[in-house]
Amino acid sequence: MLNWTPEGMIGALFRTMGPFAPSPSPDAQPAPLWGSEDHVREMFGERVEWRALERDELEITAFENPRDYGEHFKARYGPTIAARANAAKTGRESEFDDALDQFCDEWNRGTADKACFEKEYLLAVGARTDR
Repeated sequence: MLNWTPEGMIGALFRTMGPFAPSPSPDAQPAPLWGSEDHVREMFGERVEWRALERDELEITAFENPRDYGEHFKARYGPTIAARANAAKTGRESEFDDALDQFCDEWNRGTADKACFEKEYLLAVGARTDR
């Protein structure tokens, strides 16, 4: 599995969108939890023998302007689309857009003219055990 970490950029994106998102069901777990070694071990227990639990980063350089990445999320990333639609229901679209712009500015590791984002992930490789 390759999962975004709660401490990395996508975890921060979920925290940014949280105040605008629809209320989750009571038993829902945030997706970035799957990027936590402890959570993965807990969910699989002794049913999996882990060969690797390694963190690394994916570098995104496809966007000139840092805020273009936010526009990409608003157009193509389901959780962002849902959070913005929910914000629109309460007239908070511009507040959501401002928060997403600030998020992109904060997480840009490049320049104002050539954006670069580093998305941390957990690579989990394991095999089912007989237990």
